[in-house]
Order: sequence, then structure tokens, then C-alpha cells
Amino acid sequence: MSQENVELARVVLDTLGARDAERLVELSDPEVEWRSFFALSERGVYRGHDGTRRYMDDLADAFEIGEAEVDGALAVGDIALLVGRLHYRGKGSGVESASPTGWVLKFREGKVLSFRAFRDPKQALEAAGLEE
Repeated sequence: MSQENVELARVVLDTLGARDAERLVELSDPEVEWRSFFALSERGVYRGHDGTRRYMDDLADAFEIGEAEVDGALAVGDIALLVGRLHYRGKGSGVESASPTGWVLKFREGKVLSFRAFRDPKQALEAAGLEE
């Protein structure tokens, strides 16, 4: 199951990049919680399927592109940890940038239950309990 979670985590990142809200809802548990350094409203947390749609709308309003490049992945039980970079371009500014990023996704019965994105991959390791 662990390797399946890594593959599913990659699908989630690709779906976020494609801005496919309905596909993301299909991949998500009804109680999903999204936390990202790109979270623009909801006090940084989006919950449930309606929150998933709001998160996608907020991302689409602010960014023209947002593509994840994964350098490494690890799964432990129901958690997948990925590290890499996020490439993005601001919608209003047109400024392109890339940021080192770490993602921690937790799954329940093959669906995303929680998603956290960190500007520093080390923070993702800490959140997953893999580094002091």
C-alpha cells in the first residue's frame, strides 16, 4: 500500500497542476484538509470537498501555472512524503519562480485525507516525524 500512496500522491500533485478541481475531489476523502504555503484564504486551511474547490479556485485566481517537480519520495504506512520544487507564475505579475518544496499527504482508504505543502522540504520531514 505504501508505494501505491506515493503514486497516488504524484497523481494529486499533477491534478493540482492541471487545476482539475473535480478530479481532485474524486481523489479526496470527504473530510480532506488542505494546507499549503500558497493557501490564500480560509486561514490557510481548506476542508472537505467544498474546500477543495475553493482551494483550486484560489490557486487559479493567483497563479497561471503551478507545476511540481518531484526529486524524491518516501512512504510510511498511510503517509507519503515528497520533496522537490514547485514552479509557478503569478497571474497578475507574470513573474515566474521556483521554490524548494516538501509535501506530506496522508491517505485513508485510497483517498487523500490531508495535504500539507512546505516551502522548506526539511519542514515536511519534520511534519512526517522523520527528522528532529
